[in-house]
Amino acid sequence: MKNLNANTQNLSQVSNSQSEYGLINKSEEEKLKENILRSPLEKLQLFTKMLRRESVLKKAKIHRS
Repeated sequence: MKNLNANTQNLSQVSNSQSEYGLINKSEEEKLKENILRSPLEKLQLFTKMLRRESVLKKAKIHRS
């Protein structure tokens, strides 16, 4: 009986939680707070990703018609 009640409670929790899909708009402050708590390896990965993105944007050629 206990197990059945626990399963029912778990199912209701799952159905009540909202799934977040798509783009989530966060403020700069929220992003900074989130990034501060990352591990050093994750911070390094974010930094290298930023550098790669910057180099790609510098090389991009925009043609106007």
